[in-house]
Amino acid sequence: MAFLLSWRYVYFLTIGLRFLVALSDSYIHPDEHFQSLEVVSAWLGYNVNAPWEFTSPSPARSYAPLVLFFWPIMKTADYFGFQPLQIWYICRLVLMVLSWMVTDWCLHKMLPTKQERIKAIYFTSTSYVTLVYQSHCFSNSVETVLVVAAVYIINELRFISGQDASQQRTGDLVKLAGTLGFLVAFGTFNRITFPCFFVLPGYYLAGAFWKWKTLPLVAAATFAVTSATCIILDTAIFQGLSFSELLQHPWSHGSWVITPLNSLLYNTNTLNLAKHGIHPWYTHILANLPQLFGPGLLLLFFRFRNRYWKTTPFLSAASGILFLSLVPHQELRFLTPIVPLLCCCFDLSLGYDGDAKEASKLSSIIMGLWFAFNILMGVLMGIFHQGGVVPALDYLQTSHLQGVTQVWWRTYSPPTWMLADKQHQYQFISLHGEYHGFELDDTKTNYVIDAMGSDIRVVDALIKNLDTKVLLVTPIASFSTHFDVTHFNKTWSTPFHLDLDHLDWSDPRTLQPGLAVYELI
Repeated sequence: MAFLLSWRYVYFLTIGLRFLVALSDSYIHPDEHFQSLEVVSAWLGYNVNAPWEFTSPSPARSYAPLVLFFWPIMKTADYFGFQPLQIWYICRLVLMVLSWMVTDWCLHKMLPTKQERIKAIYFTSTSYVTLVYQSHCFSNSVETVLVVAAVYIINELRFISGQDASQQRTGDLVKLAGTLGFLVAFGTFNRITFPCFFVLPGYYLAGAFWKWKTLPLVAAATFAVTSATCIILDTAIFQGLSFSELLQHPWSHGSWVITPLNSLLYNTNTLNLAKHGIHPWYTHILANLPQLFGPGLLLLFFRFRNRYWKTTPFLSAASGILFLSLVPHQELRFLTPIVPLLCCCFDLSLGYDGDAKEASKLSSIIMGLWFAFNILMGVLMGIFHQGGVVPALDYLQTSHLQGVTQVWWRTYSPPTWMLADKQHQYQFISLHGEYHGFELDDTKTNYVIDAMGSDIRVVDALIKNLDTKVLLVTPIASFSTHFDVTHFNKTWSTPFHLDLDHLDWSDPRTLQPGLAVYELI
C-alpha cells in the first residue's frame, strides 16, 4: 500500500494542518472556554462569566491544571499587550504543540518496532480528533496528554519487569514510579475520570510494584505531595487566602477544598447528571466510538479479531471505555484519550494471517475511507462547528460600542472574557429553562444576553422591549427563517459557522452556513 501512502509526506502535511486547525475558530463545546480561559482571565482583570464548577460552595474543578497550563501563557501574553483573540490563539498553539510532542514521543518510545511506531503515529496524526480536539482548551485535551504519558510509564515498568536483573536500573525504576505518582494525582485533579483508564493495565503495574517493593512507596509519596499541593492551591484560591495564612493556621479557615471528591459526589448523583443529559450505557460504544474512528473501527475489530488485545495501550483504552460507560452522562470528548492508544492497535493484516494480498486490498479501501472520514470531520468540527462565535466576539470587542445590548440566540454561550471588559461595564445574563425574567443593572453600560435556544416568541419579545441599542447575534439560517429582514441591518457576518443543533432537513434554508450580527432598526 505504498507504505501507508508515503507516511513521511503525510506526516509533514499533518504538521501544517495542526497549525492551521489550531488557528481556526471552531467551537466544539462551552467547556473549552468556560472551564479554562474564562476562569483564568479573571486573574487578568477581565469581567468574566464564571461557570458553576468554580462558583459552587463545593467546587468541582481544580485550579491546578489551569495554573500550570494556561496561567503563565495568558499572563505573559497579556503583559505584552495581546488582545483576547491573540491570547486564545497562543493558548491553542501551545496546547497543540505540547500534545503533539508528548504523544509522538511516548508512542515512539513505547512501541517495539519501527513499523509499529510509524503506524501508531501515522494514524494518530491523521485522526481529526488529534488535529481538532487536541488544539482546543479542554480538560479532555490535557487528560489525553497525561493518559498517554502514564500508559507509556506503565508499559515501561511492564517491559522492565520481564528483563534480566542485570538490565534493571533502580534509578530508572524510581524515576518512573515517581513520575507515575505525579501523573495520577495531577490527572485526577484535572478530571475525576482519569483513573478509569488504568484499572485493567493496573494488573501489570501491580506486578511491577510487587516485584520492587520500594516503587509503590515512591509513587505514593509523589501522589501525596502532588495532591497536597493541588488541595492547598485550590483552598487558597477558593477561600481567598494567601498561602502563608493557610499554612500558618491550617485548621482555622474552614474545610479544605478537595475538588476531585466534590466532582465525584456531584457526578454520582443522577439528579445532577440529568441537568447535563442522561444517556444509555451503550452510548460510548455504539455512538461515540464510530464518531471518533469511523472506518478505523474496521482496523480494530475486523472479523472480531485483534492481535493487540493484550497490549498496554489496548487494555488502557478498553478500561476507559468500560468504566466510563458505567456513568450515565456520556459525551464523545470523554473518550478522546483513547484515540492515540487505539491507533497503536490498528491491525493492518485484518486477521488474514495467510493471505497478504486480500489484506492489502481491503486495507487500501479502508485507508481511503479513513482519509475521507477524517477530512470531512476535520472540516466540520475544526472549521465550521460554531465557528463564528469567537470572530463575532472579536468584532464586537474591537468596535468599542457603548449603550448596547447583545442578544445571542441559537449559538453556544459566548466566552465573554473575549470582550476584554477590564472596566466591568458589561452585565452578563443567561436565559435558563422556563424562566426568562431578569433585571438590567443600571450601573452597567453594556449587556450580553445569552438566549441559548429559547423559543422565538421569547426572543422576539425580548429584543422589542429593550430600551438600548440591540445587536442580535444569530446564525444566518435562523435569522432568515424567523425574522423580518426589513427590521434589521446586518453589520457583520462570516460564512464559517454551522449550527448543527437546529437543522431541519425539510427546510433547505436551515442548512445555510454562516453567523451574522444584526442591528435592530
